[in-house]
Amino acid sequence: MKLNRNMRLLAAALTVVCLFAATFHADAAGRGKAILTGVVYGDGQPLAGVHVSDGVHFATTDAKGRYRLESDKSAGFVFAVTPSNWVAAEADGIQPLFWAALDEGSDRDERHDFRFASVDQSRYTMMFFTDLHLTNSSEKHDLDHYRRIALSSISDEAARASARGPVYSLNLGDLSHDLYWYQYEFDVASAKRFLEQNGFPTLLYSIPGNHDHDAATQAGDAVDRRAEHLFRRTFGPTYYAMNIGDVHWIMMDNIIYKNTPGKGKKNVGVVGARDYDRAFTPAQLAWLRRDLATVDASKTVCLCTHCPIFFQDARRTTLLSDVAQVDSLDAYFSRFDKVHIFSGHAHRTFYLKSPGYPRFEQYILPATSGDMWTTNDRFQALCPDGSDAGFVVATVDGGRFAYTYRTEAYGRKRLRAYDMNGVGEYYRTCDLIGVQQRLYPERIDYSQPEYANCVYVNYWEYQPGQRVEMYEKGRALDVKQVEDEDPLYNISHYLPALAEKPVYKQSDSRVISHHMFAAKARTATAPVEIRIVNADGTILHTETLERPKPFDKEIR
Repeated sequence: MKLNRNMRLLAAALTVVCLFAATFHADAAGRGKAILTGVVYGDGQPLAGVHVSDGVHFATTDAKGRYRLESDKSAGFVFAVTPSNWVAAEADGIQPLFWAALDEGSDRDERHDFRFASVDQSRYTMMFFTDLHLTNSSEKHDLDHYRRIALSSISDEAARASARGPVYSLNLGDLSHDLYWYQYEFDVASAKRFLEQNGFPTLLYSIPGNHDHDAATQAGDAVDRRAEHLFRRTFGPTYYAMNIGDVHWIMMDNIIYKNTPGKGKKNVGVVGARDYDRAFTPAQLAWLRRDLATVDASKTVCLCTHCPIFFQDARRTTLLSDVAQVDSLDAYFSRFDKVHIFSGHAHRTFYLKSPGYPRFEQYILPATSGDMWTTNDRFQALCPDGSDAGFVVATVDGGRFAYTYRTEAYGRKRLRAYDMNGVGEYYRTCDLIGVQQRLYPERIDYSQPEYANCVYVNYWEYQPGQRVEMYEKGRALDVKQVEDEDPLYNISHYLPALAEKPVYKQSDSRVISHHMFAAKARTATAPVEIRIVNADGTILHTETLERPKPFDKEIR
């Protein structure tokens, strides 16, 4: 009898629970919003004061580590803003699990817990990667190049940096290449698996680039969101934030994919032009404003995007499609004296400050693939501005940054120096230079007498305030910063393309490097000492260019 009574009590309790749950879900459905709940743990214990967001609103965990958010699930995910001196758990060696997909119906409540482990982040290293463009192409052999050359330098740098503290990596987009997803059966998820299987050495925080969208997605309503489906399933949120040490990192997708039908380069599976706007959605900007409201004004703040915010050429100072968004960003960050912006997309190295927006410092990062792994048959990967393919390594000490450039093939190489007498001789004896000059008369012909006895230095680590000095027999030469093209990139990339198809392309009509420095030597043979000097007069680097120095594709 006692057992039967207990069973009746249990059945009654279950009935009450079910009725309560049904009423609760009915209330949620009536509200048109779901309730997101969960607990954030640190070292297995509840972690208080952690911000949690659904991509629209924020909640803060209580003393028991609990959060509660009303959400329409419009962003499709919920994530914990990683607190300082904690790191998210990971499942596959590289993917930090600070987020969860909201896969149930928009009116269904969900619970998601997050787990973090404590770590000393007073000093750490951040490695920046962008534009890997992994395709599994049988022509480019990009996966082989990555395994043989890029990965060894990445692993070496991570091992070296780990002696100083934790090491993390940022992937700023274009890990894959949408034009080839279906031709080579290698999409953005394949690219991530490739990194895992080949031992990528650190946690990797990612945002999408324009080439990480599915080009088989038909244009129309919400095409950008629909085309991101695989990136979202693979990497999670397309915008989020985390605190690492004394730095607040903000990762934001600024590619709005359109894939306009009826035009553009077609390939297997591609249904549109793969075009896009370079902009933030209103929802992202609203979230950014709310995120920044949680950040103390004394914090160092970094904004990471695929497409640069600022750029500098004769036509424009921003690459954003909507210039007004720069003013919005300036207003949102108004409490912060300085904001560091890191971006990829341009396949060049460029550090700049915009006079109209002095709080921002933009660092455009080199492509890890160079120019999509196509530069040289024997593989000396270069970016279009002549930068050696590689990645930037930032040592973060408190809120202070120190940058170094790691090239894939040659280690910590800062520059390439040219004896322009050797360059001129190559130009004079190369038939393809004549073809190029006929098609592109505005391109530089380094065989001309004005370049005789000149020394050119492509210094891709250049930052405003630094200077390049050159000395011949101890006497200073007059050094000027010029926007001339890099001759090695020209003969390694443009000339082979002309040999294959000698046609004019508007995009190739003007090619410049923003970090090229030139001086006229007094003799044709005397060595020239090159010094890189900081704004305070500190000599950062010296090397000597022995002359005469021949010039060809294998020059270092």
